[in-house]
Amino acid sequence: MKSHATYLGTALLLTGLTIGTIAHATDPYTDGWIGHVNGRQLDICYRVTPLPAVGTRLQVMRVAFVIPNKGLPREQFASGGQATVTSIVDAHCVHAELIQGTAQRTDHVRPAR
Repeated sequence: MKSHATYLGTALLLTGLTIGTIAHATDPYTDGWIGHVNGRQLDICYRVTPLPAVGTRLQVMRVAFVIPNKGLPREQFASGGQATVTSIVDAHCVHAELIQGTAQRTDHVRPAR
């Protein structure tokens, strides 16, 4: 009987981990990452094209890991600022100018709503 409870508990744990990963996953079709920061100038790269158009407003998000009450850590994003796309560099990267807040290399970027 104990082995059945162990198997059931393991299955529920793995299911919870999978659902938690999917619920907090980034969207590779719209999200990018800051590759370089030079003052207020940002280089933002995307894994998947199309790139945002020049003039598009972007929200800079800083990754934070939250540990719920004795649970597993989960990834959340806190707003770090806003930027505007100024030019397209190549097929995967754009230049942007930070208009509000702060930005660090590896911050997450998504279209502002």
